[in-house]
Amino acid sequence: MKYAFIINPASGQGQQDGILESRIKELIAGNPNRDIRIYNTRGEKDATVLADLIAKDAEVSGDEVVIFACGGDGTIQEVANGIYGHDNAILGVVPVGSGNDFVRELSRKRGNTHDYLKLDTIFDGMPMNMDLIRMSWIEKGEEKCHYIANGINIGFDGNTAILAHDLKRLPLVSGSGSYLLAVARNLAAKKGQKLRITADGKDFHTGKLLLATAANGGFCGGGVQSCPRADLTDGLIELMAIKDIPRRKFISLFPKYKAGKIFEVRGVEDLVTYTQAKNIVIEPMLAPTMKFVGDGEIFETGTLRIDVMPKAIRVLMICP
Repeated sequence: MKYAFIINPASGQGQQDGILESRIKELIAGNPNRDIRIYNTRGEKDATVLADLIAKDAEVSGDEVVIFACGGDGTIQEVANGIYGHDNAILGVVPVGSGNDFVRELSRKRGNTHDYLKLDTIFDGMPMNMDLIRMSWIEKGEEKCHYIANGINIGFDGNTAILAHDLKRLPLVSGSGSYLLAVARNLAAKKGQKLRITADGKDFHTGKLLLATAANGGFCGGGVQSCPRADLTDGLIELMAIKDIPRRKFISLFPKYKAGKIFEVRGVEDLVTYTQAKNIVIEPMLAPTMKFVGDGEIFETGTLRIDVMPKAIRVLMICP
């Protein structure tokens, strides 16, 4: 077994700058008989290219390789895209980003998020088959596609994540703090969307809504448990929309929504539309394109098709 660490130095606002690499070098020194290597990204999509090349190199020698995404949800997404299609590659996670929502979902099965920061436990980890979400759309007459590990947020959630992305650049604003500040700003404007959504060929929603989430994992926004019934291994996409409800109503609903208790709210069927599906189509109704967030990355497309890819890759579960 080979091990590769792909470090995104920009993750977590650079707070891990140099520290994580030093810890990995200590791990290498303490395990001289293991093949462990370090790579650093320098720009967008670097992690995808590196993961693909590392997996191909291991294939030549007939080895399996665990490729650790050292960063946030965006870095995990990039590495997942790079290893997709390589049966010898396993996704590892060292969560040093701002949100770390994907690892929160992994931790629901066993342990906690801090276990994934303990490098001395990686050799005892167990691979688990997990689903991916495939997004596809038409751009300049050509079909584009991208794979998502955690989830897609459109409307209020997506707008909040987009604004939080910008707010994180401000001094003294943390990852979770930027999300809460963005929530407050977007509540003041009550920014939602107007969409036509179908799920497995059936009408799901048409018209205004506050937010829509198509998810593989259960968390978004740095710990908001938006989809409490999510399962990375069930071959289904969580699809939830919060209707165009009054601002005051959403403010009262938000604590339950954040805590993963949205379905415990009395009369929730009047506020939320929910299903699980294998394929989803989302069409913008206000403009030719729509902005949304997939695993922390900002996208802008026209009609979006979303398909589940059951057990598409393997992910390393840390067993404390």
